[in-house]
Amino acid sequence: MSVLDKISDRPLSLTDRVYAAVRDAIVANRFAEGQRLTEAGLARELGVSKTPVREALLRLEYVGLIRSGGPGGGQQVVTASKEAIISAYEVRAGLEVQVARAAAERGDAMLVAQARVHAEEAKAAVEGHDRSGFKTGDQNFHLTLSQATQNHLLARFTRDAYDLTSALRQRDVPDAPFSLECAENHLEVVEAVERGDADTAGSLMRQHIVTVRDRVLRAFADSI
Repeated sequence: MSVLDKISDRPLSLTDRVYAAVRDAIVANRFAEGQRLTEAGLARELGVSKTPVREALLRLEYVGLIRSGGPGGGQQVVTASKEAIISAYEVRAGLEVQVARAAAERGDAMLVAQARVHAEEAKAAVEGHDRSGFKTGDQNFHLTLSQATQNHLLARFTRDAYDLTSALRQRDVPDAPFSLECAENHLEVVEAVERGDADTAGSLMRQHIVTVRDRVLRAFADSI
């Protein structure tokens, strides 16, 4: 049986579908830490040509879920480590502080309003003990706020940084707690953005991501 999920019937480009399939397999530990991935092997398993696989692997390496080198060539799935978690959240914090500041300074009002909706959805999910609902609301909040900056590069880099922290968290610390404090942080950030207070929005976003990072690191330490 294939370790990869089927990629048909998804409204994405073929490269995006290959990327999602391999990412999901890494998150689910169907590809083990340190496992070597090759274009030929993945193309054969997914039933696609090497071109979308090559493009997907380049993005996975850029995001930070695989790395080049090691015995036998090809790319290898990154190994779980405290250092990997710290690095991923450090990059994300740098990007999302700028997202919060830019959204406060010039954010698209409709997208900022939508980010508030997602923040409220995430809070409701925590109160309802709905882990999956919180994950969806959290992701939608962060990515919608990045889109509100009207800076497509910043939004894209934020998406990739979020993808990395989310994948590492799901794979390496799947039982890391989510909290009402985290959900309320989203609302505090968006309120500062709505006021046009860039300094406060940026500061609150940094504090939020550092708090989440520290919670993930504690859960990771407890798991080893």
